[in-house]
Amino acid sequence: MFNISHKKLVLCATANHLLAGHWHAGQLQSYQIFHNDNAGHHDFALMLKQNSAKSLYLLVDTVTEDYRIERIPHSFGMAKRELIARRLKQCYRGLDYRAANFIRRETDQRKDDLFLFAALNNVDFLQDWITSIQAEKAPLVGIYLIAMLSPILLKRLKLKSSHILLCEKLSSGLRQNYLHNGRLRMSRLVPNIPTDSEKLSNFYLAETEKIRLYLISQHFITSEITLNLVLINIGCVTDETNYRLNGQSGFTCEDINVSQLAKKMNLPVDLMTKIPELLNMQLLARGTVLPNLAPKSLTKQYQFSKIKQLINLAAILLSVLGLIATAWFVQQGLDYTSAFKQAAKETALQLQRYDEVAKIIPETPFSAANLKAVVTLYSAIATNQKSPKRLMLVVSTALEKFPEVQIDRLRWVFTSDINIKDEDKLLTSTVVNVGVRQAVDSKKNYEIGFITAEIASFNGDYRAAQLSVHQLLAALKKDNNVAEVNELQAPINFNSHSGQQGNMAEVPAIKESAALFKLKVILKAPDMPELKQR
Repeated sequence: MFNISHKKLVLCATANHLLAGHWHAGQLQSYQIFHNDNAGHHDFALMLKQNSAKSLYLLVDTVTEDYRIERIPHSFGMAKRELIARRLKQCYRGLDYRAANFIRRETDQRKDDLFLFAALNNVDFLQDWITSIQAEKAPLVGIYLIAMLSPILLKRLKLKSSHILLCEKLSSGLRQNYLHNGRLRMSRLVPNIPTDSEKLSNFYLAETEKIRLYLISQHFITSEITLNLVLINIGCVTDETNYRLNGQSGFTCEDINVSQLAKKMNLPVDLMTKIPELLNMQLLARGTVLPNLAPKSLTKQYQFSKIKQLINLAAILLSVLGLIATAWFVQQGLDYTSAFKQAAKETALQLQRYDEVAKIIPETPFSAANLKAVVTLYSAIATNQKSPKRLMLVVSTALEKFPEVQIDRLRWVFTSDINIKDEDKLLTSTVVNVGVRQAVDSKKNYEIGFITAEIASFNGDYRAAQLSVHQLLAALKKDNNVAEVNELQAPINFNSHSGQQGNMAEVPAIKESAALFKLKVILKAPDMPELKQR
């Protein structure tokens, strides 16, 4: 159960008295006994006031307990809880203290769930204690039947027989619990145990036979089944009784050593002999979870206390996180302060160095603003500066394949006017191909080159000269940096208006003349799309 403080107050109510044990971290600290009268109720209320922070667990040991086996269709979640609640209401109509304990799932075709239903038929002996708990607003965790602890006790004793009849002598009488495969099937309390040793032996023999006959009549066992009778010997069962029980047909008797059991449960032997209920209370105090018979109205205060504990825990966690965050921010602030001080020292040192250098440098007639403007202008010019380097690389690459071509003149222009004209004094004849003027994009600048060249060692073969020029044009066009190449003048004058007359005396002069031609090369810009070939 949820309990942050690990402090528990375990109660055990019988028809005559109420036993209260104080546990801390699973260890019994002290106990008190309250009689079922006005004085006992008053003392119990005072005890609750003094232990208001402890969670209450109430065990009940009475003859008014009812047990029955019920089969419920197998289901899950909310549907399963609703089925159990509806069946409990049908079986125990008018009873507030009731619970269901799962046993196993059947193996037949339907595979129903098998449950043990339990309830208290009469709670008059319990009402005064419940009234005191409600009046003091004590956090009651739940109300449990002491018989429900018998499977836990068998596990501690490491007993695994299929049919076990566990007998305990308690303050209220002899408690007989029948367990099948480690699961409780029914329980019975026999009050008024005789004190005479002779009558005691006959009493155990008679009650054992009665419970066996009852189990056979209810079809829990058959007459051929042997019951393993387990006795929690706390000083009232003699060796003669054990011998006579072992001699009966259908029984095997096993007596549990009290000293070993007390040592295993970490309880004093004399205390277990005097108050046998402490054994079951110790099991519950160590965290055993049992079916709860208490209605929600009785455990409401415990639910509120659990919510308060969760809120307190959340507040503590948030406080711790807040302290951690605060410490982190303080550390960051200290780091920033230290960095600021270091930066201030470095700034002061730089200013000192600047003043020392400023004393050495002579004063200039220009203001700082003008110097800044000059530097900015120089940076802009350096960024946008262009040179004919790319054009020269393109032309030189193309001329490597044509050693007969000789460059006489190269003009590089960086302009937005793609139709710019070139004034070339080397060529005096009429241009045969000036190209077509294009639309000018004033927002773009172009690299344009005008190349005036000639065929070296020209012997008058204009056809060969023209072929070389065409091959040079093709080589330039293949370059990825070239957008367009135009032949402005061929190495021969094709003008139809030129004279048709001559004499052979002029032939040597023609052979010795140069075969001049002129090209216009437009380079691609990084952001300029490729121009269409004209």
